[in-house]
Amino acid sequence: MLRRLKFFAAGALISVLVLSMGPENRLKNTFYAYVDYFNPEKRVISQLSISDSIVGVPEISEKDLQNIYNGSWVNHDLSDKVSYPQKFVLDNFIEGENVRLMVQFYDREERKESVGDLKRYTKTEIISLEKGVELSKRSYKSYYTLIGMFFLIMVPVSLLTRRLIRKRRLEDE
Repeated sequence: MLRRLKFFAAGALISVLVLSMGPENRLKNTFYAYVDYFNPEKRVISQLSISDSIVGVPEISEKDLQNIYNGSWVNHDLSDKVSYPQKFVLDNFIEGENVRLMVQFYDREERKESVGDLKRYTKTEIISLEKGVELSKRSYKSYYTLIGMFFLIMVPVSLLTRRLIRKRRLEDE
């Protein structure tokens, strides 16, 4: 049993080294994807950025919008996630200036295709961009939840593994 565990550990170490080498660093990208999966703020921002239609204010370019999305967080006090369309307020600190972006998100819009079928699509409508406002505090609740889930799973598994190893040692003696 211990011999198998050593082979498994050596194989896992070799695979981690192979995955972390190279220009893409797939291990790092995969790790960040797992961490961001439980972060609702990252989900909102990615949903806004990949929506089918983005209706913006003329003074905001696509590059400025991506700069605002990158590193921003959702202001939960001012956001309205229950009504339709959903209203999200994103706060960010860009180049020494506080920035607040108000966005409406339409999720259940329908339009007719050339064939005549109704197709659902998403739409993001930028309401306003404010600069120099007081920002909300960033929430780290999702990260604490992720760490708690990790310990909730790993502590019993490690205790069970130690128990099985001790049991095998006693049987071998």
